[in-house]
Amino acid sequence: MTAILWGAIGIDALALALALRLLRRTGEIRAGALAALVALAGLSQAALLAALGGRPLGLDAASAAAVAGLGASVASLFAVRALAATLEELELAEALHWGSMQGVRAVTELAADRRGRLDERLDSLLELGCERFGLEIGLVSQILGERYEVRALRAPEGFAVAGGSTLRLADTICRHTAPGDRPLAIERVSEASWARPEGSDPLGLEAYLGAPVAAGGRPYGTLVFASRGPAPQRFTASHKDLLALMGQWISVELERHAAPAHRELPALPRGRLAARRRGAGVDVNEVLRRVERRIRDLVEPRVRLVVQAAAGARRARDTGVPLESLLLTLVGHAVEAMPTGGTLTLSGASLAGDAAPYLTLSVSHTGRGPDAEALARAFDPGRAGARDGLALARLVRALRRGGGDLSAQVDPARGSTFTVFLPAAGADPRASAPLRAPSAPPPAAS
Repeated sequence: MTAILWGAIGIDALALALALRLLRRTGEIRAGALAALVALAGLSQAALLAALGGRPLGLDAASAAAVAGLGASVASLFAVRALAATLEELELAEALHWGSMQGVRAVTELAADRRGRLDERLDSLLELGCERFGLEIGLVSQILGERYEVRALRAPEGFAVAGGSTLRLADTICRHTAPGDRPLAIERVSEASWARPEGSDPLGLEAYLGAPVAAGGRPYGTLVFASRGPAPQRFTASHKDLLALMGQWISVELERHAAPAHRELPALPRGRLAARRRGAGVDVNEVLRRVERRIRDLVEPRVRLVVQAAAGARRARDTGVPLESLLLTLVGHAVEAMPTGGTLTLSGASLAGDAAPYLTLSVSHTGRGPDAEALARAFDPGRAGARDGLALARLVRALRRGGGDLSAQVDPARGSTFTVFLPAAGADPRASAPLRAPSAPPPAAS
């Protein structure tokens, strides 16, 4: 019996050390409660050892208590290990979430700032993607039949091809990506026999993350981030979502420049990622559903998520600003404003404007809001270079150019609401005078 009791005490000591280490690292209340229970179990085992030490193991109540205590100690150790694994998974998910949010914000800012030539903006996007995905190569290709042309490239010295190079589509992994409708991710091409080209791969890629790109409503080519070595991390849904947003940004840019070559491409199998025609408008409820799917598992249960769809007319005119990216940016700020929890509300609505009907998309939260100085800078269209905590000035200008606007209401007692105003589809663009957003928060409600 003595050996059993000493074994239980040793296991309890190990479990207690792990629980205290977890409590110190995370500050998690559950780790503290578990440490207290393990300590109590260890003291019980020590008391049994002092009272019954030296007695032989038999079929009596004392022996049964010693064996049960050993089982409880083993279970406590497994419980501590399980809690540690759960918290590590949550920390990883949160890190991936915030990394994705930062990437979305960067793409949104790039989309809102339309200065510079297309090649310069593509280079900025490729630089951003290489940094976010931890890969060394970024490229945009144009596919004409079986010809694969590298239109924009960011790669280290000594890379096998240069910008403007032309390859056979069959010799690239993009032959799987171009006709598809979603991103393709391969951490190790050498272990995916189906992905390898029939001959030698002229690009020599080992890690591959690619998405189809459309222009003018028709397939154009691919956006690829890759590396000649294995991927430094497992590609997740967040990586694919961010890549898809980047591909959509390129689609908008190509359509905006409207080069004749972009409109006369031979047809490839058409995927659902094809660029949206502006005349069709944007379904605001579909935007809300996509954002909800992306964030619900990430913000709950710490933050309560409420989604309210728009009633009646639901299609807004395309203003050229990626609405999903914009809402994710606002959601990121909202969650940051509620470090201890709260309620996040996403909603859509119809609004009868003075000159034309509008639809709205709102992000509301019950956390702390920006101060008056930061909010004034965010909505000042004349201060494009201001780098404040909200980084909304460029988005406001982009929305206003498209006939929309962005407003904010901040109540220190009840939280903040950011509202995106979008002209309804079919409204006369000449009659859609942008709404004016407030440059400072309203006074708190009494």
